Amino acid sequence: MNRQRGFTLLEMLAALAVLAVCSSVLVVAFGNGARALQQVQRSDRLSLVARSLIDDATDHVLVAGRSNGEWSGVRWQMDVSVIPGANGSANAFRLDLQVDDGGRHARYSTVQVRSAGSGAGQ
Repeated sequence: MNRQRGFTLLEMLAALAVLAVCSSVLVVAFGNGARALQQVQRSDRLSLVARSLIDDATDHVLVAGRSNGEWSGVRWQMDVSVIPGANGSANAFRLDLQVDDGGRHARYSTVQVRSAGSGAGQ
């Protein structure tokens, strides 16, 4: 008795359907991962620009007021204000920075304390 065993057409179609569903789930997962990676890269870029601008402000004399410009394709605006205090030997400044690369916006804020008359950060 010679019995050949194999898969029926219905079993093959079911296996292909399962394979198609699994591969479509994987394609969606990879697409979402790539999209999330792009968002993180854009946020990192804004953070790096903000850090560079704040570091640059640390190297100069702080004056209350607003300044703006563009750095590496990112528009920025910085508001510097004096925080009132009773101690005459140091000045505290609040730096509010807004960066914008067209599609993403971010706001950063920090406080810097400087000795009276000092141009560099203490």
